[in-house]
Amino acid sequence: MATNKNFTEKTNNDSKEVGFHYQYYYFIYRLLNLKSGQSVGLEVKDDVHTDLDNDTQLLFQLKHTVKKTNSGDTTALTELDEDLWKTLHNWAKIISDSAAKRQKKSEQIKFVKRSEFHLVTNKTESKKNTFLLELDNFKSSKKSFDELRNHIETLCKKTKNSDIENYIKIVLGLENEVLSLFLSRVHLELALDDLHALIKQSIREKMIEKTRVNLVFERLDSNIRSDNYINIKNGEKIVLDFDSFYSRYRSIFSSSREPLQLNKPFKPAYPEDVFAQTFVKQLIAINAVKKEDLERAFELTTQRLKIARFIEDWHQSGELVTDEIEAFHGDVKGKWRNAFEHWCEDCLDHETVEKAKSLLYELRKIEFSIANSALNTELSNGELYHLSDENLIGWHRDWKII
Repeated sequence: MATNKNFTEKTNNDSKEVGFHYQYYYFIYRLLNLKSGQSVGLEVKDDVHTDLDNDTQLLFQLKHTVKKTNSGDTTALTELDEDLWKTLHNWAKIISDSAAKRQKKSEQIKFVKRSEFHLVTNKTESKKNTFLLELDNFKSSKKSFDELRNHIETLCKKTKNSDIENYIKIVLGLENEVLSLFLSRVHLELALDDLHALIKQSIREKMIEKTRVNLVFERLDSNIRSDNYINIKNGEKIVLDFDSFYSRYRSIFSSSREPLQLNKPFKPAYPEDVFAQTFVKQLIAINAVKKEDLERAFELTTQRLKIARFIEDWHQSGELVTDEIEAFHGDVKGKWRNAFEHWCEDCLDHETVEKAKSLLYELRKIEFSIANSALNTELSNGELYHLSDENLIGWHRDWKII
């Protein structure tokens, strides 16, 4: 996980929220620019990281400010900026992390050689930031490492902020050979404010029509956010490689969709007692299945299991994304609600079974669609049984208490 951002404790909730979104949208931006063999992670090795296919890792620290100058511009990154030195401090701690067995100089050098360190911020460039000028001169061999170190030591003495002083001391605590190599691999990306525009530009560069860019952005944002939530809830790390990103979200980018394959091989894993299923109990309650008709119970169970399995497979293969699945379930429930109100809601006691069977018959005739693909009768009926088994729909007027 990325190191703790203690400075956020001193800011208000709004700035924390904006900072979180800044990090998240930069993660999406990096995802959209993945190449084969690469991967991107969120809050794993750093705020965001990218692993390249040559054993090189890019570590990104994201720093966002809501502070403005008197003229309304975003504040500049100053020479003794807390964000700057906290970031360099974080990386110094990562480089020398004892938990990762990097106490020795040789291990630290090995780690730094395979790493790049990127500070990304919406803060603007300051002409008064002599440190950045000295850093650039050092990286271009115009200044020696000793000159750069002396400048940093001067800053340590100059600051009146005890936190910043401590951050600088931790950085200077690296051995000279390690520190020199580390500073040569530090990169700053300043004034990066409009991440939405960058993301949309990346989407456009994937041959997406201008008129569809916003739609693709919104769906990509929604589905990645939803999948990230599920991963976090399950205790899983948020890391996507190129192949995973492509397979999971490629359908969002497709201007034309291939029909879903409805005739795939399927081998069901039946429950131990098919009559114990909620949807079977509901059908028995309206005499649509006889208690002793084991063959019919297995037939309908097959249909329920088949649509559930196919939807999961289509989701995992990237042929469907989360919002399409949710829209499908919602549409079926909507059609059921309309028919239920017509047939069952106000029916008399002696009519409940007859009306329920009419409702079931009417819905069984519908061939539902998911995304741009029409389902056959077997899978359409299976969706009805699936929702019924989840206690989301029913046939009897009083199905909720059966």
